[in-house]
Amino acid sequence: MEVMTFNIDNDRRNLVDDKQNFSIDFHDSKYNWLQARQYEESMRQVEVHVVHGNGSPVDLTGMNPVFEGWLPEGLYRIIDAKHSVMIDAQNGIFRFDFPAPAFQIAGSYKQAFFRLMKDGMSVTTLEFSLDVMADKVISGLVPSDYITPFEDEYDKLTAIVENADSKFAEQLIKWKNEFDKTVGDLNGDYISIKSLADALDARLKNLEDKIKADGLLTQADFDAQIKIVNDTIKNALDQLKKPIPVGNSIIIGGPISVDEKNLLDKLRSTVDTSKFNLIFFNDSHYGMQSDIKNYGPRYGINHLNTALYLDDLVNVIVAGGDNIDGHLLSYDGLINDEQNFATELLFGSPNHADKFALKGNHDDGSLRLRWYREGSKYAPDSFPDTISNIQFKSDYMNGQLLFGEHRNNGDSNYFYKNYPDFKVRLIGLDSNDIPEDVKAADGGNKYVGLSNMGYRQEQLDWFANVALQNVPEDYVTIICAHSPATPTANDDTNLTDYTVTHYTNQAQLNQIIKDFINGQSSVITNDVEDWEIKVQTNFVAQGKRDVAGYIHGHYHYEELTTSQGFNNISCISAIPYTGFNKGAQNGGWTLFTLDRDNRKLKSTGYGLATNRTFDY
Repeated sequence: MEVMTFNIDNDRRNLVDDKQNFSIDFHDSKYNWLQARQYEESMRQVEVHVVHGNGSPVDLTGMNPVFEGWLPEGLYRIIDAKHSVMIDAQNGIFRFDFPAPAFQIAGSYKQAFFRLMKDGMSVTTLEFSLDVMADKVISGLVPSDYITPFEDEYDKLTAIVENADSKFAEQLIKWKNEFDKTVGDLNGDYISIKSLADALDARLKNLEDKIKADGLLTQADFDAQIKIVNDTIKNALDQLKKPIPVGNSIIIGGPISVDEKNLLDKLRSTVDTSKFNLIFFNDSHYGMQSDIKNYGPRYGINHLNTALYLDDLVNVIVAGGDNIDGHLLSYDGLINDEQNFATELLFGSPNHADKFALKGNHDDGSLRLRWYREGSKYAPDSFPDTISNIQFKSDYMNGQLLFGEHRNNGDSNYFYKNYPDFKVRLIGLDSNDIPEDVKAADGGNKYVGLSNMGYRQEQLDWFANVALQNVPEDYVTIICAHSPATPTANDDTNLTDYTVTHYTNQAQLNQIIKDFINGQSSVITNDVEDWEIKVQTNFVAQGKRDVAGYIHGHYHYEELTTSQGFNNISCISAIPYTGFNKGAQNGGWTLFTLDRDNRKLKSTGYGLATNRTFDY
């Protein structure tokens, strides 16, 4: 029996470059593998061991392992929830007996992995390589999707029909109720629902022929009763045509709770889709690999899912930085956190709304570097790597320009996009633009991202001479960043003192914004070492323009200042204040709605965020 071991903390792979032609390169010894031949049935087994990053077993008590696969040729799927056998749950061991439908097509699976389900939540293993060798001697299976919950429902329906008697109608109604529950339990896995509908539709035709041939029912009885089945299938298909809320398309994290859904549905009812709507979701501090019970960072993606629940009603959702907590000693664990967050942000909803991620001071994992240099008891044993700009760009797929935005050099961590229907220009900035090419004596970045926030020449020049240029007179500009717009006395002092927070060149960025608002020009400079800038602004020909607000996170609390000449709007954090998760009862995020007619930017708060109004 093949033995597979999966480390759910440290196993990782790069995102595929071409999502349309999804293909994973399995030519690496880190991948588990399995090889079988077409039409093998149940005797091809694997023993699966699931461990944590430190090698300790994952307690699988109460979990249901589900095999999910995308068959060779990419036409059919397997979702098998009934062929796993728990061998030693406490030590993280189960067995999976592959059914014949898993080997119906020769070739290499496009994707194969196990999903561990418990109480509506799930975590998945890394993919494994699954090759099916051809059997040229016999044949027997017609390729199709194989979804075990639906196969079970079909078997029940078959039994009802084959034993048709005077209680046929009563039994069929009972089946309908069970079917509806099955669909509901899937939490809106619409690929599976469609598979069910298609499969039942085809098989019911066979049953219909059998009933007519055997004379089990009169034609009138059959027509009346089978209508119940057809209506049930139609209802499932109709769901596919509706906007899909995030609870039904979650990739990672748990579904929204009942109390969260009640609050979110009330909020949804207030959204004015005739206006520009933006959700600013900041400071989730996601960190899955934590052993602290109910620890807030573990729920960062769950909280993200509450924001994604409004995907079909808003124009854009901005993850405003500190998307991950960056506290893990394991670099691979950090990357896993970032890629999980990025995957859910970008693909955990139907993407009616644009999705953009900003970088915060926790996102590079430099807290560990600071600990190491301080000799902290929390520091890793060896020198810690940090997440680079290149890695951040890759994980959030900046270079793909997924939402038609404009980025410097095509992949920068800052961007702008116009929304012509609402006459809005949205700009997202990288307020952690540290010079990674400047190194300390230990070989690591001289400037610790946790403490050193700020902007450098290339970004500021782009901001002044690209992002803020050619803005139509009737447009309103909204700017988002992680760091606040309020400079401090520490911004241009000894920047190597990582015990002090710096916002270098923030005052200079503010001057660019003021020049833009007032339609003026100036030369803006700073000569602080490694952060030197000289930017020429010229907005005279363009004229005065409106900025509704500079929206930011970082503080974890709400605040408004106007001392810089524009609305500097601080938003509440998505991570709970207490550090521990209490669903909708702590933490929150903000929905901004632009009221152009009255020159107001209105915010609607979710969770602990409040409703506010900002004049501009």
